[in-house]
Amino acid sequence: MREFTSFGTEHLLWLLAGICSSIIWVIAGKRIGRTGQGEYRQRQLGLLMALIPAILWIGGSIWLVLYEDPIPKTLALPFHVCYFLNLVMPFMLWRKSYFIFEITYFITMAGTLQALLTPDLDFGFPDMINVRYFVVHIGLMMSTFYAVFVYGFRPAWKSLWKAILWTNIYMVFVTPINLLFDTNFMYVRAKPPVASMLDYLGDWPWYLLTGQVMLLVLFTIVLLPFLFVKPKKVNA
Repeated sequence: MREFTSFGTEHLLWLLAGICSSIIWVIAGKRIGRTGQGEYRQRQLGLLMALIPAILWIGGSIWLVLYEDPIPKTLALPFHVCYFLNLVMPFMLWRKSYFIFEITYFITMAGTLQALLTPDLDFGFPDMINVRYFVVHIGLMMSTFYAVFVYGFRPAWKSLWKAILWTNIYMVFVTPINLLFDTNFMYVRAKPPVASMLDYLGDWPWYLLTGQVMLLVLFTIVLLPFLFVKPKKVNA
């Protein structure tokens, strides 16, 4: 079994594939917007785009449970925040839910981007774990870009505080799940085994508190491009 190497050829090819696919979906969505049924067709395309990684995650989980022994619970349960959002994105794009976008934008741009640059991954391509990991995380970025560039959604300061609130609510939600299944979703019980920004925030449990500051800083950084752009008025 091939091992995964960060910033090796395979990693760089995955990142390039993510950039190219994001551009293609956005261009397709914007072109469809010029047709007679533009908005409805845009929603259909967005739903299709978001369903691909969601279906792959579900199918990959079933395959891992059936054919991998033992299989880590963190790979079979959908409670890593990126895996959970992966199942939410089809609903967000189909319903054009600005409320969901407000939360997912910050988590995706600040968290998923880091996950793509510093993958918590041992297995190389074409292992199912490898394929599922990158398709899911790239899919989150594509869904976010689609909402921004095709739907015209824009985050605001109030969106940042909503995202922080719901991130903490989700952390509370997964804590009993971690205790029940002996898992470490959202790295509540320990830092990830690979290098990450949490390494600079102290030991457990202090990094859970100092991490709030990091969360605010990262969310503010990804908000900067929109600080002088009026958010789109849409129904939640």
